[in-house]
Amino acid sequence: MPNFPLNMLRAVAVALLVSQLLFSQSSPRTYTSKGRTIRYAVATFNPPVEITPSNGGLNQDTSINCVRLYWSRLQDLDIQAAAQLYVDPQREIDLRTKYRQRVGEAVFREIHEKLFESTRFTHELIIGTEHALVSDKNPGFLMLFRVRDGKFFLESADVNKFTPDALDLITLVNDYGDGKLKFD
Repeated sequence: MPNFPLNMLRAVAVALLVSQLLFSQSSPRTYTSKGRTIRYAVATFNPPVEITPSNGGLNQDTSINCVRLYWSRLQDLDIQAAAQLYVDPQREIDLRTKYRQRVGEAVFREIHEKLFESTRFTHELIIGTEHALVSDKNPGFLMLFRVRDGKFFLESADVNKFTPDALDLITLVNDYGDGKLKFD
C-alpha cells in the first residue's frame, strides 16, 4: 500500500510527458471565413500520430484513444459496442447495419480489417467541447468528437445535429484541405 501513491505519481508523470510529446505545439488561433471569425486551438502532432491496436489506451480519455477503441471494436465487427462511442449510438448502429447488409459480410469484414492501416493524424483542432482530428494523407478528412462528462464521443455524420462549433471545425478542415488555411 505505501507504493500506491508513488506508483500513482509515476503514472501521472508519464502521462504528462506523453501528452507533452504528442501536443508539441498548441496555440489559440483565429480564422475568418465568409465574414465570420472562428476562434480555435490547434495541437500539432510531430511526428504524426499513427494509431495501432496496441500503441496506446483503449478508452475515451483522448480523441486518439477514442479512435483506437472505436476501430478496435469495429475490427472485431462489434457494431453495438462501437456505436456506444458515438453521441448518437442508434444512428451509428442503423448506418453500420445497413452498410453491412448492402455490401455483404465478406466485404464488410475486409474493410474493417484494414482500419488501422492507413490513417495518421497531424493535428487536433479544438473549439469548446468539439474536437477534430485531421488526417495526414487526406487533409480534408476529419474525425469529429464532442467531449461530454470528461469523455470523448464521436459525432454522428448528421449535419442537422452538429453544433455551431462542430460546423466551424468542418469549415476549418475543408479550408485546410483546399489549401486556404495552414495549421503549422
